[in-house]
Amino acid sequence: MCSSVDHGEHNPVPMVLLRNPQDGEHPALHGFALDSGSTHPREGTKPPARRSRKLWELKRTLHCPVIGTCLEIETWRRLARARGFAVEEMSDYAVHIHFVGACSERNASSLAAQKALDRTHQRPLRRFARARSREDLEALWQQILEAGEVPGGFWALVTHPLCDPDLTNRAYEDIHMLSHQIGAGQRADLKKLQGTRVALERLRKESSEQLHRHQQSLDNRDRRLEELTKQLAATQERLRDARARQADLATRLAQLEDTRLEARLAASERRAHTAEHKAEGLRSEVRTWKAACEQANDRADAWERNFLEQSAQLEALERLLLPNASPCNGCTAADSLHCPNLCGRRILCVGGRGHVIEHYREIVARCNGEFDHHDGGIEDKPQRLNAMLSSADVVICTIDNVSHDAYKRSKRFCKRSAKPCVLLRSSGVSTFARALEQVVSHNRDQPHDRASGSHEPIRPVVLLEDPASPQG
Repeated sequence: MCSSVDHGEHNPVPMVLLRNPQDGEHPALHGFALDSGSTHPREGTKPPARRSRKLWELKRTLHCPVIGTCLEIETWRRLARARGFAVEEMSDYAVHIHFVGACSERNASSLAAQKALDRTHQRPLRRFARARSREDLEALWQQILEAGEVPGGFWALVTHPLCDPDLTNRAYEDIHMLSHQIGAGQRADLKKLQGTRVALERLRKESSEQLHRHQQSLDNRDRRLEELTKQLAATQERLRDARARQADLATRLAQLEDTRLEARLAASERRAHTAEHKAEGLRSEVRTWKAACEQANDRADAWERNFLEQSAQLEALERLLLPNASPCNGCTAADSLHCPNLCGRRILCVGGRGHVIEHYREIVARCNGEFDHHDGGIEDKPQRLNAMLSSADVVICTIDNVSHDAYKRSKRFCKRSAKPCVLLRSSGVSTFARALEQVVSHNRDQPHDRASGSHEPIRPVVLLEDPASPQG
């Protein structure tokens, strides 16, 4: 399995190239830094002029970063499986090393790798093919780095016939440093995700306790209602008995016309009146308990809605902080399950607490959007607000920390210009993440690409009811 080639540990995530710490200094890095001469392959294989270089014609030091960066590990496993290898028994590193060694010469594996790379990166190859000078190639490579389209751009650059050793060295150095930056970013994201999971578990526990207490309250209410129902039935039975006795006494009174019987009848009437009065009191108490039950049901529904909303907000924040979520590269990541795609829209946040603004900015950047902020007139001039509102695609106003003037002006401007306006009752990061998901969900059928110059309007969305007034 390619024992004579340079050994570099491959991370399955695109654009990452790491070194195995047990191998000592990476031979590919050392050899590439010292040899800045001809980019032609081994002696006697100089490619024709103005023809793209093939994978086996590249310097051996470039095979490792090309294999590790330009295609995902699943693609290499699929190619190895097609060549008859038992990839289920091979590690990612073993698959990587096989193709690094095979690409040193033209063979079935290197030909399959060449076709897979060309087929996957057709668009960058056509883009670089229009370059007519080294300066054009250097400018295109810088644009690729800024746009985050490194895998295809790196392949198109190193195979271009006008790419000289200095430019190849520079691209190699950029790829190497980018791998370190991505590794550090993943560690920070994992730390934040752990904190979020702890907070989510705490909220789930608190919600479970609240539901348990509420269930106990409902059980007590049901038992009390059952007792009152039984008391009412017994009272009604006694009332029917009293009325029967009263009728019997009235009959006997009519028959006997006895004063003593009249006195007993009067006593029976008094007892019947007392029983009727008690029954009426019990009916009133039952109505009171029924009203209390309805109020308890309303409160339970409100608690349940609040719990579901909090759970949705925390799940949205957790999805955005997942370490395996793919970054949004243009609109091609619109089907990602972890990261809503804003497709380059500009998100303006009006108000909000200062310590969460950078978190807002990071979330919008991860969702392929542009973030802008106005503090609601505390330090930023109110006159700037209209200009920022005009340039924004979506306006998010945190009503718990914004001035009355900025709140009313933002709402009035969005209503007049039919621009989406999202009102958040709190400045929490999870609430903001949930609002971004709902913005993308409401406007999924209307694509919008700021980079391509499209200005098609999206449907206005107001996610919260308008409160009486914002808090200062």
